[in-house]
Amino acid sequence: MDPAERCVLAALVALVAGCADISPDSDIEARKGGGSGIDFDVGADGTPGFLLEDIQLRPGVTVDLFVNLYGTLDKPSKSKDCHFAVHGGVFAAASWRPYADALGEDACVLVTDMPVRGNSGVPQGALFGDLDLFDYVTAIEEVLERLDDRKIRPRTILGHSMGGTLVMMLQQRLVDEGSSLRKRFGIREAILVASDLPAEVPWALGDSGDLSGLLQAFAVTEPAYGELFEIPVSLWPAFYFTNRDNDVVPGALTPAEIEAGGFNALGEPLRAIHQLNGTGPFTSRPSAEAELFEKGTRLRAIAYEEDIYVQLAESETLYEHLTGDSKSRCFVPVYGPDAVHVLQFSNPQALVDAIEDSEHCHY
Repeated sequence: MDPAERCVLAALVALVAGCADISPDSDIEARKGGGSGIDFDVGADGTPGFLLEDIQLRPGVTVDLFVNLYGTLDKPSKSKDCHFAVHGGVFAAASWRPYADALGEDACVLVTDMPVRGNSGVPQGALFGDLDLFDYVTAIEEVLERLDDRKIRPRTILGHSMGGTLVMMLQQRLVDEGSSLRKRFGIREAILVASDLPAEVPWALGDSGDLSGLLQAFAVTEPAYGELFEIPVSLWPAFYFTNRDNDVVPGALTPAEIEAGGFNALGEPLRAIHQLNGTGPFTSRPSAEAELFEKGTRLRAIAYEEDIYVQLAESETLYEHLTGDSKSRCFVPVYGPDAVHVLQFSNPQALVDAIEDSEHCHY
């Protein structure tokens, strides 16, 4: 492991030890949007959206999932301008709300809460801890199908962190079936934001093998849910708002703000997190073949200079692998002292600007 990677792990250990006394700050008010031409359900937190009951994750296992609407959508025909976003691991759908707010009044961002968080339910037929990434991919696929039945057909999909892996896995599944995001759902744009890396792309931190101990350190057994990976909200600044110099960056959200915004989840199935990282019972990370997004759906990859998990060069390699574009024309690095893994929380305008500035890229 090179010195930079040792610093990453040292930062996590040191900051985890020192963040327990971070004081709360002001709450974040949840944004509520909606429209008059569509029948919306209302989530427990007051967010409008669509309650999709009995989504089948695998035979005998179902869950009720809620698709949150952040912004406005007054008729199905306008859904082509919506963004369908996938949240990351241990995050909830509300983690995309700051991005929707930064987009402005005409924003339409649809985000599904994965099980046991936000406005979604608890799996029936299996413990939450029994789920894996394949179940999550199935959930996204079924949600898109249900939305299509309602003539809600967004043309852009975004995935943050683990959500980026889920977008790749869904595209891979569809391609293996002779289809694609474009053919099946009419999705023309895919945007990976600080995405995790598939097995085919070298990843210094993940390939070092040093993540296994860290994951096990935050493994807990919840009687009602099974074995989970949980990060106490008091430690979020250490995990997500730390730069490559081991410092919590200016503008980092406090634990109180994170909880008030509903950005965090109870946790994730430990099995799914091991699968994501190629640790525990998994010998490799999920696979994504070369040139998976060569045509049909344009891919952009947004990467952050101060991300302690995935380096800029690794994200660029990911982009080139998935597109075959050796000139990196739609690879979008974001620079700045606050450009950490969760920049969309603390400075969502920077993400909006990065996407807007790369709107006309092509490969």
